[in-house]
Formats: sequence, structure tokens, C-alpha cells
Amino acid sequence: MSGGHQGRNQAKRNVVKAASCLALAAALPAQQLSPQTEREFECFVQSAEARLAARPSFLLADSDSAMNDRLVRDQQIQTVPAGGANPRKISGGQIYDWIGTVFIPGSTLERTVQMLKDYDHRAQYFPDVLSSSKLLCRTGENHFHFVMRLKEPAVIDTENDVVWERVDQHRWRCHSYSTNVHEIGKDHGYLLRLYSYWRFSEGEKGVYVEGETVTLSREFSGFTRALGSMIGISPEKSLRRSLASMKESVLKPGLQFAPPPPGITECGSPFHPGGCEATGQK
Repeated sequence: MSGGHQGRNQAKRNVVKAASCLALAAALPAQQLSPQTEREFECFVQSAEARLAARPSFLLADSDSAMNDRLVRDQQIQTVPAGGANPRKISGGQIYDWIGTVFIPGSTLERTVQMLKDYDHRAQYFPDVLSSSKLLCRTGENHFHFVMRLKEPAVIDTENDVVWERVDQHRWRCHSYSTNVHEIGKDHGYLLRLYSYWRFSEGEKGVYVEGETVTLSREFSGFTRALGSMIGISPEKSLRRSLASMKESVLKPGLQFAPPPPGITECGSPFHPGGCEATGQK
């Protein structure tokens, strides 16, 4: 097969993939939760966000020298449960809350953030966990709405609302909320909600990336959870893979990241979780 014919075929595949991602946004049904499950999840999120906001250090590694050594000297990805054991059982579901950190030596804050804002090519940067992604809209430079297809814990499409904030010259943070989740094929309930909170800090030797992921799934037995962890159904492992892919992509020589495309539709107001009061719990 000639190189030109191969190139045309690849271009056609890329067009089909982009069209599929655009159609996905309209087709995604919201994963329905019972009122009690939704209320308990939103209350957990409210508590987790209050804890994160009140934390005295920007990064966990800022106040933990041993963790910092493992990150910088040993180049190890660090994960810890956020505030207690995982999972946390709620009515009709279970919540996983993990914090993971990676150090990217020699990188800059600008390059790291530029890669993460390139939502049309996320599958290229996170090949272990994503098969496709597409930016749907953006407002300014810091509010984005995009869809992505996860490879694990099953083939799952999510629609996500992301807001970025520059803290100062050397630090960024952002949060991402899934607004729609749809598992392809049989609905196992592996992922019902995916919220994440990210912090980025540039030091003399490189960039620290810390992410906290709060995921909701249906309630499973201990045996099913253990089996799922063995075959890769694990929020902690997914977080580790994402951090490892992030580091690898940022450090890849010659890899360029595309800026947000011009002329794209503006997003509406940013999504905000309901919170306890909004869902009826006093």
C-alpha cells in the first residue's frame, strides 16, 4: 500500500473519530442516581472540597519531606487515600477518594499546562487510559467542556466541565466535574461520577503535579472489588497511569501541544456540584 493511500485512510479515520466525539455530547445520557445516593455523594464532595480548601500547604509534598524525597530523588509516583480508607460506602454506591503526585524533572509550568489544555489530543498524551477526546466549547483561556472515552475500568464516555485558575507565577490549579457518564455496552456501574482536583507547582528542578480524584461507583462486594483490582479496575491504578502518562508526554522530545482552536463555541456557566443544602440534606 502506498504512503499516500495510507495517509488518506488515516485522515478518513481521524474525521470519523472526530465526528463520533461530537455526536457523543448529544447522545450521552446522564447516569441516574437515586435521590439518597446523589445527596450523600454531593455531601461527600462538599466535605472533600472544604478539606482541600482549608489545607495549609498547596501540595502534600510541601509539608512532607519524606514524600518530597521519594518524588524528586527516587522519581516515584506517590498515592495516598484522602482522609481515610477506600472505598467509602454510601446508600447504593461507594466512593473512592485518592490523591496522587508526580514530579516532572526539567519541565516548566507553561509546558505542562499547555499539554493539559490540549483537549483534542488527550488520547495521544494518555494512551493507557483514553481512546479519544474532543473539545466541545471554551470560554476565555480557563473554562473548557470536553468529552473523552475511557478505556478502563470499562469503555466509558464522559462529558466534563473544567475550570482553571492561575494562583501565582509558579502555581496553577483546576477542577474537573463529569456532567454526563455513559458506559458502552452492559452497564456495570463501574463509574457513575468522576470529579478531580489538580494542582501544579513549578520549582527549581521541575514541576510537581498533584491530583485528587473522587469517583462514585455502584456498590460491589469485597470479592468483586478485589477481583476488579487484579484486572485493573482500580481508581488508584488509573490515577497512577494518568500521572505516569502525563510525565512521559511532557518530557517527550519534540512533542508539540496545540493551543485551543479559535472560533469554537463559548461554554455556558461553569458546572457546580449541588452540595448538601441543594440536595436536601440538613
